[in-house]
Amino acid sequence: MKNKQQVRSLLNALFLLGFIAAFIVYFALPNDRTLFLIIAAVSIVVKTADYIIRFFVKDRRTKPFED
Repeated sequence: MKNKQQVRSLLNALFLLGFIAAFIVYFALPNDRTLFLIIAAVSIVVKTADYIIRFFVKDRRTKPFED
């Protein structure tokens, strides 16, 4: 499995792509906001997964301090 930093980088890239797509859809389809809301919600879920990994998942490569 990939390490923590690689997974976080992938999730950040997906979030940015989702944000750009939501931004474009927001202005391209001014009468219907459903697609915008779906894309934005998925992007927020991806960013939340990144947050959870960042704060709650330990990196297996790190070792505790040894005296």
